[in-house]
Amino acid sequence: MDEKRKKEIAVFRYSVISDLVYWRPVGLQRLSDAIHLKANQKWEIPYSDRYTISATTIRRWLNIYLASEKDIESLYPLNRADSGGTRVIDDETSAVLIQVRKEYSDIPITEMIDMMHERNLLPPTNSPSLSTIYRFFKKHRDLIAKTPKVDRRRFEAEFPNDIWQSDVMHGPKLKIEGKLRKTYLIAFIDDHSRLIPNAAFYLKETLDSFLSAFKGAIMRRGVPRKLYVDNGAAFRSNHLSYIAAALQVNLIHAKPYSPQGKGKIERFF
Repeated sequence: MDEKRKKEIAVFRYSVISDLVYWRPVGLQRLSDAIHLKANQKWEIPYSDRYTISATTIRRWLNIYLASEKDIESLYPLNRADSGGTRVIDDETSAVLIQVRKEYSDIPITEMIDMMHERNLLPPTNSPSLSTIYRFFKKHRDLIAKTPKVDRRRFEAEFPNDIWQSDVMHGPKLKIEGKLRKTYLIAFIDDHSRLIPNAAFYLKETLDSFLSAFKGAIMRRGVPRKLYVDNGAAFRSNHLSYIAAALQVNLIHAKPYSPQGKGKIERFF
């Protein structure tokens, strides 16, 4: 397995255990209760056709991470003993099938498969048969099913630095070297206190700009436990996910077309 995949899997595993690393009991709920609650959830597991994680596995990830003094690389997957073997639908193809079916749930499977072949989303050789794909979707119908309505009740983090929200706003144009240039305001707001850890204008809406603003916020106010961001290209970067996990920050992306979750930073803008 290459380094890129190992990093993606480690970031996913950290996202599962991140709120368990600094566990604080919620009412009468114990750590074991929280772990079993996660074991009952369905997950989009990178490069895997499974969608559940056992409580034993979650606890093992947590113990390994803590024993390594919170080193993100401790969550790297070990090389598989059956590496080089073949399976009817490999992990990468499984992930692609699930993602595409979620996006095109309203078209027939045969039409979706034709489209995937046209876009080279399926392996050119040894592609799974139509009957195999039907069985695969039947097995994973719960994972592909539409999600229930989102709870819109007002929420506020319990403590400062529990959650930061961040977003980008288009600013005024500036004349630089004779040309009008767009500006972008990248800002962070503490969900509990509404304090602004950092806000700065940049000439580009890129990952480098966001990381510069994020570093400024951390230097002023410390590291948040969670960072809530949009679904822009910079925020979806694997590099940002890895940095967040290395800093023990749980990176959370807002659901598409759900601006309500970013209400506090939008109000500041």
